[in-house]
Amino acid sequence: MNTPWWENTVVYQIYPRSFQDSNGDGIGDIRGIINRLGYIKELGVRAIWLSPIFTSPMTDFGYDISDYRGIDPVFGTMEDVEDLLESAHYLGLKVIFDLVLNHTSDQHPWFLDSRSSKESQKKDYYIWSDSIPNNWYAAFGGKGWTFDSKRGQYYFHSFLPTQPDLNWRNEETVKSIFSEIGFWLEKGVDGFRLDVINCIIKDAGFRNNPPVMGSSPRPYDMHRHIFDRNRPEAHEKLRRFRKFLDTYDERMLVGEIMVENPGEPEMAASYLGKRRDELNLTFDFSLINIPFDAIKWEKTAKRWYEAVSQQRCPTWVLNNHDVIRSVSRFGNDERKNRIATLFLLTQRGTIFLYYGEELGLPNSKVSRKNMMDPLGKRYWPYPVGRDGERGPMIWDRSAQHGFTTGKSWLPFANNSEKFSVESQETNPTSTLVFYQSLLKLRSDDEVFTAGACSFCKKDNSKVLVYKRTFEKDTRLILLNFSRREQTVHVFDESIDWKSCKPCFSTLPYESIPNFEGNLFKLKPMQGVILSYSAS
Repeated sequence: MNTPWWENTVVYQIYPRSFQDSNGDGIGDIRGIINRLGYIKELGVRAIWLSPIFTSPMTDFGYDISDYRGIDPVFGTMEDVEDLLESAHYLGLKVIFDLVLNHTSDQHPWFLDSRSSKESQKKDYYIWSDSIPNNWYAAFGGKGWTFDSKRGQYYFHSFLPTQPDLNWRNEETVKSIFSEIGFWLEKGVDGFRLDVINCIIKDAGFRNNPPVMGSSPRPYDMHRHIFDRNRPEAHEKLRRFRKFLDTYDERMLVGEIMVENPGEPEMAASYLGKRRDELNLTFDFSLINIPFDAIKWEKTAKRWYEAVSQQRCPTWVLNNHDVIRSVSRFGNDERKNRIATLFLLTQRGTIFLYYGEELGLPNSKVSRKNMMDPLGKRYWPYPVGRDGERGPMIWDRSAQHGFTTGKSWLPFANNSEKFSVESQETNPTSTLVFYQSLLKLRSDDEVFTAGACSFCKKDNSKVLVYKRTFEKDTRLILLNFSRREQTVHVFDESIDWKSCKPCFSTLPYESIPNFEGNLFKLKPMQGVILSYSAS
């Protein structure tokens, strides 16, 4: 049986506003993405995921869609999208669109009709109540219920009041959603990333969420979200969604599962379906939310693997448009970032990279005055908003770094020239070359694309050790999470230590670790891969 294209591959996420501007307005667009497809192909990934490009008032920068079949003029035209699909497919790149199906914009024709009257054609497309029925809060601030004077009722919104939640319990709503999805499947889109897809069903009785203690200033975080997401009926809807999707060849769904921090991998895995009949992939963000520590990373990875099981495909991610970039989380320590990257790109499953991650790009500095993000505006300084991780891509050393000929919509990262593609592509020790080399190693080696993963016993808690195995071949990975040199014994009777050969290191010019038998000496923050083939 052939492995589906989305399993054990690498996907490159693009935030279109910040990737490449082609017309000088300071905002990235589809034509700009087309112009950079060669770079993406050369990097060594197999698919691109675009954050929303649909028509939107942009109160949440595209995560408030007013027309599922329209392309927002800021990004381009339908012709541009068709050119993107054709160009990407020509290069062998799959294209994943970001879909927001939990809610729409309040400017969507469905909502305009629904709010017009209690007897309108689409009166039940959204969640309405005569009064505020419970204690549900919105993630972006305030009560989750907003009064609409025209209809004379309250509607529910999990996020901004401009993002009313769709009523997935209404059959006509579901049919309309599937019709919009079918439009893009016919266009040739290869898959969809589904925003907060576990929120689509709410409790039919509108029961109160139980309170919990927390340190966050958001009232939203003071409740355990039992009744406004993760309802059992959501699984039935996703099985139906998957059945519809599978009428098209080689299409996929990957879901963002909104959970309590630092993560709930079992919840994320549940949306794959017990019979692999729901989402093809789901995200677990636990690695993003835990300290840089060998013991914690091993426990987290083991828990995710156990939740997913050997029969299903895990995903791995360190960066996206909603979290502080990893290099900034690591205090701009490039060595830490390389350890994390080596871990990421040697796991079993599907890897998601975020544009600029391959350059070691840190967060941009955005003042409160210049902040765009609605979440940041509401809760400054905690959180500081999501604008920083959405800063522009840095292509060259020119004044606007090859991103635009105008003024960028967000500021560039400090020391921009250091992080440019131009500065790094010819430097053999650069972060970009590091990523390219590791991505090539992963794609060329069947052990990494098809092999099992297991963690090894060892005698040093500062070092993480695991192996990938396929048939008679083994790749052993050792990661020193410490700032000091570490020695570690690795206990694995299946390996002939004399036959192990080093093949990769996170430290430039330090590819060969010092080892004798099963005793390894690793330099501070060094990660290595060793190769072994049984006779």
